[in-house]
Amino acid sequence: MEFAGATLRRRIGRRLGRGVITLLLVLGAFVALFPIYYTAATALKTPKGYALSRFAPPREPTLENFRVQFRRFAVLRLILNSVITTVGGVVLCTVAALMVAYAVTKVRFPARNLVFAFLVGTLVIPFPTIMVPVYQTALDLRLVNQYHGLILAYTAFGLPLGVYLLGAYFRGIPDEIMEAARIDGASHWQTIWLVMFPISRPAVAALGIINSVWMWNDLLLPLLILPGARQTTLMVAVTSQRNNLEVNIPIISAGLTIAIVPILIVYLLFQRQLIKGMTAGAVK
Repeated sequence: MEFAGATLRRRIGRRLGRGVITLLLVLGAFVALFPIYYTAATALKTPKGYALSRFAPPREPTLENFRVQFRRFAVLRLILNSVITTVGGVVLCTVAALMVAYAVTKVRFPARNLVFAFLVGTLVIPFPTIMVPVYQTALDLRLVNQYHGLILAYTAFGLPLGVYLLGAYFRGIPDEIMEAARIDGASHWQTIWLVMFPISRPAVAALGIINSVWMWNDLLLPLLILPGARQTTLMVAVTSQRNNLEVNIPIISAGLTIAIVPILIVYLLFQRQLIKGMTAGAVK
């Protein structure tokens, strides 16, 4: 009887534990998804409908707010600016991170661990503390209001995280693979792109998704490097509409919805690669 009672208590405890975990996951999903719902629902309301009910679904959905965004604010141009800077930043940052991570994990040279620690240590530096030097450097190098200026800035600030993620993955790859490539006559450059890159695709995909979300949604660096109206990115332009439209929340929400959709699609398409890449280094 005592054994049966203990077994019953364990089963009840496991079920309660699962119930608590499920409840927490549901609450977490609600907290994460509610802002997206609120923004999209507000974008489909008229100003009067929004004033009457902020949280309820729109009674009479309208696309007028989206039409205003495309007519008045040249959203297609803003999307193109964001695509250029995001794609350029992701590609250049990934290429640089691959080469640096390979160097600090697979190439033996003095103080390589110190170099790795220094790069990773820069992740803890708050960006506002270096905004002035970054802007002054961009001015001196004539990178202000230039797409490549923002792309280079994204590469510099994204490199430490890329080296950390790819470096952790590379450390799990046996050195015998590199030695076999060298025996076959491969150079370091060939080893990176013909050996390391194919093996580390999950980690590269995860890094690309993380950087895509960051660069697409970023505000501070575009405000510093691309202050001109023609080169500004979509997220910066949408947030600046608060003053221009006298706080017309439905129209601003339409702009935010347009800004959310592309990166949300990218995440939904590649979420498996993101999870696989984030966990692959831990199980190697």
